Parts: sequence; C-alpha cells; structure tokens
Amino acid sequence: MKTVKLLMAGFSLSTTISLADHLHAFDLDTLSDTGGVLQQGERILQGGDAATAATSSTGLTEVLMQQLGVTQQQAQGGAGALFQLAESRMSAKDFTALSNSIPDMQSLLGAAPAAGVLGSGGMAGTFLQLGLTPDMVQKFIPTIVQYVEGTGGSALATALRSALMGGMM
Repeated sequence: MKTVKLLMAGFSLSTTISLADHLHAFDLDTLSDTGGVLQQGERILQGGDAATAATSSTGLTEVLMQQLGVTQQQAQGGAGALFQLAESRMSAKDFTALSNSIPDMQSLLGAAPAAGVLGSGGMAGTFLQLGLTPDMVQKFIPTIVQYVEGTGGSALATALRSALMGGMM
C-alpha cells in the first residue's frame, strides 16, 4: 500500500511538473475554443514522459532560473541561503538526506552571501543583497520544496518546508 501511495504521489508530481512546464504551449486565442484547448492538453499529456525525464535531470539552479526568471547567481545564492537556514533548523540526519538529494548542494551553500550579510535583515536582507525583492523568498521556497519532493521524496520535502517556513516567522 505504501508503494502504491508513493507511486501515485510521484505520478501526480510528474504530471504537475509536466503541465507547469508546458503551460506556455496554450495559445490564449484558443481559450474560447474548448476543443482546441482539449486537443492541446492531450498533446501535452502525451509528451509528458519526455518532459518529466527532462525535468528530473534538470538541476535546481536551472529550475529556479526557468520558473522564476532569475539569474544563475541569484538562483544559486537564494537557494544556498535557504539551505543554510534549513541546515540550522533540520536534524543532521534530515539535512544529510537533503544534501544527498541535491547534487550541487555544496556549491549552492557556497554561493550564499557571507554569514554577516545573511544575519542582517534576515532572509529578506539576503535576497536584497542578491538583487532580488524580499517577496522572492516566498517564491523560492515552494519551487525548492517541489524540486526536493521529486528528488528526495515527500517526507524530506515536508521536513524542508517546515524548516524554511519556521524560519520565516
């Protein structure tokens, strides 16, 4: 039963990622034409396996750049800062599992602004140092958590979400 739930969760995440990656494929002029939208949706779903495979092999930095429109430096620095926060709030076991689920974790941690900068103004201040507005913190978190769910599973994603959201209070 647990295996079935994991498979269903994985399929659901894959479908969500595939659809999110292809939302741009819809032509807004065809929204009034329901048949056209349904046909485009079918084509997207039929190509979903290839899109899911591409997403699963895409690194977190690229996902952040594509989904949030940030630069490579901003993606790496923002993710690194959030992972530093997570490291300070997660158990060693959970953070080790998180590190193992992110292939470039060490480079991300190293890309975060220096500890002195991280401490001044909290996470909003850190994002400002990266040239990002403070509201981007709330956009990075779900994107990173969704990525971790795909690479490390839902339990690890839940632990990360809890650590990050607890750090925003």
